[in-house]
Amino acid sequence: MKHSLFWLLDQYSEIGQSVAHVHEAAIEQAEEADRLGFTSLWLAEHHFSNLGTAANPAVLLAAISQRTDRLRLGPAAAVLPLRNPIHVAEDYALVDALSGGRLNLGVGSGSRESEFAPFGVDFEERRTLNEGNLAEIRKRWKAAASGELGPTSLNVAPVQSPSPPVYVATMNEDTAYQIGLAGDSLLTLVPPVASGLAEPAARVQAHVRGLAIADHIDQRAESIVMMFAHVAETEAEVKATVAPALGRLMLAMSGSPLPDPEVFYEDMRRNGTGVFGTPAAVAHQLQHLLELGIRHVAFASSFGGIPKESATRSLKLLAPERFTSLPPE
Repeated sequence: MKHSLFWLLDQYSEIGQSVAHVHEAAIEQAEEADRLGFTSLWLAEHHFSNLGTAANPAVLLAAISQRTDRLRLGPAAAVLPLRNPIHVAEDYALVDALSGGRLNLGVGSGSRESEFAPFGVDFEERRTLNEGNLAEIRKRWKAAASGELGPTSLNVAPVQSPSPPVYVATMNEDTAYQIGLAGDSLLTLVPPVASGLAEPAARVQAHVRGLAIADHIDQRAESIVMMFAHVAETEAEVKATVAPALGRLMLAMSGSPLPDPEVFYEDMRRNGTGVFGTPAAVAHQLQHLLELGIRHVAFASSFGGIPKESATRSLKLLAPERFTSLPPE
């Protein structure tokens, strides 16, 4: 199984967190993740709320690229309807160049209607805009790779050949199948409110079917499932850390407070929708994910204002080398 990381970069001033603190911690933990052998790091794009503080993840990814050597880097996801596709193509081509070819381009149509109106973008048109803008990015990258210059190309080209891999985000099984047919990789999330793992597993299976039918199965396309995670030496420590963090996170996500964060935490544990527990308990959870066909997990290991020290300890306990007894991916 591959282990990666996914960070919202959410921020909570009520517990003394500043945006600068969140970004500093992200860079430090990215360095640690690089040393620990994680496969990739994904940063969310959000606007106008404390749910995320990377309005353009390319900026922070460029900084992280200078402090890491092996970790692949990408947005999860660049919300293409909200930005000129030429700017997106330029920004992420530069990330690929600065990182020495470590970019994974995660793209999505967006899911929060409140983020669209200030940009003057029709939320109902987001899927059409997403497809058109992605096509434009691919066209620009192809032209840049061929050495073209001018208004139909870019003045910076990605260094990966023929281009950086594209990961498309969706929560829809039929769309996951179409992503597979196109030969692209899949990003999908297990949200905290999920009732179980059947739906994300079905999306992964649909993606694999699409890849197989279109004869892409031997290419580099893959499925990544993003899950909230925290590991500590005792179950009591995990609960004491995660329950209040979930309370803050869900308020940022929904605008409504949880009636009881501890009950919500226990529900996630029971449903298997959070990778929470001691190292031994997490090993069992990861084995179950493998049995469901999930072979690459991106852990949301820093969320809800979890203290940096606790998040870093959890990161070390989630390191791939600690789970070498699991079957290979």
